[in-house]
Amino acid sequence: MANYRGYSDADLQQSMELATQAAREAKQNGDKTREAGFHRDLDGMVAEARSRGWTQGSGWKPARR
Repeated sequence: MANYRGYSDADLQQSMELATQAAREAKQNGDKTREAGFHRDLDGMVAEARSRGWTQGSGWKPARR
């Protein structure tokens, strides 16, 4: 699993959005291996987001400060 600690908040949020879209497209195309790979990546991104205190709400976003 990749390490997302060095990502800025904006980079992490954008990466999560892109990985979500890519997983959705892989699912639509029936590519289970690729879909699973993106979900593994997203698991790491979600763990990093939680460690930053982000909330899921309507998408993962940094907490207001």
